[in-house]
Amino acid sequence: MKKKLILLLFPIITWSQSYVGHVGDLPIHLELDIDEDQNNDGSGQRVDGFYFYDSKLISIPLRGVFSQDTITVVDGWFYFEDKVGDAKEVFRLQKKETQLIGVLQLKKQAYSVVLTETKQDPIASFRIPRLTFEKDSVSTYQEKQLIWFHEKFSKTQFFRLGNGYSKAQRAMFNPILDSLHLKDAKAMLDCNSFEFSIEINRSDNRFISFTKYYSAYCGGAHPFRGGIGYTFDLTTLREVDSIETLYPDVDFFQVLKTKYYDPTDENQDECDEFVDESTWDYKRWNLTAEGVLLTPTYPHVMKACEGDYFLSYDEIKN
Repeated sequence: MKKKLILLLFPIITWSQSYVGHVGDLPIHLELDIDEDQNNDGSGQRVDGFYFYDSKLISIPLRGVFSQDTITVVDGWFYFEDKVGDAKEVFRLQKKETQLIGVLQLKKQAYSVVLTETKQDPIASFRIPRLTFEKDSVSTYQEKQLIWFHEKFSKTQFFRLGNGYSKAQRAMFNPILDSLHLKDAKAMLDCNSFEFSIEINRSDNRFISFTKYYSAYCGGAHPFRGGIGYTFDLTTLREVDSIETLYPDVDFFQVLKTKYYDPTDENQDECDEFVDESTWDYKRWNLTAEGVLLTPTYPHVMKACEGDYFLSYDEIKN
């Protein structure tokens, strides 16, 4: 007799709604996602979402429950399922037709909340169009200017190509830099525990090569950190994605292993950077005035193994 295993899949039904209104006198945008009570046991429906003050644009995550006609949500960074009502910042809202009406309890102060449904996307339609890039300073490398800007709300910084670069170079690469800066600004406003820094490793008539370092904690068990390398070829007007594009005949793993491998080094033995070639499959790289910096990549739990290794241009001649 054949036995059949039948799996019944029940989708989790979620409804999402955006709101605009005020906390006290301060205008805000708020969005909530509410799951259907699958248990149907009166424990309530899970609520996730975020809100931001229109004057700041920084998202504050929300988490809580919808039970007995009341939505109770707290700052998602400090959410504990059994202590929702004890949090220092608590929204208690009731849905009345197209509105949410209630209070925000902030420590010992209570502020009235009146919110109205909107079809406007709070991020795409409201926040992103208000991001503003303001000029900070100018750095000069070999008579070429890098103009530094910060975004007004997120405070993130990035540079653009200025005087000394050709019109074609600025037209090609500044839109890429605009996009990178916008991406950083949006990330910072979504997760205020982001940190970014930029290190210019080479800037001359042939290349501009830089690394963006980041560190962030946006929930989860551990923070994450790392870096991304970018290299612009000013002659071909192309972004160089792979060091092998510039040096197609060089086996970088073997060159690095010949120079750096030490079988008596306990740290190398633990990290296997010169034993396991796969650690270099997604390597980070950047050009400098004297050579190339290369960095292996590891899973999160082995991030301590990541470090820069230098090869001079003489060592990687094609």
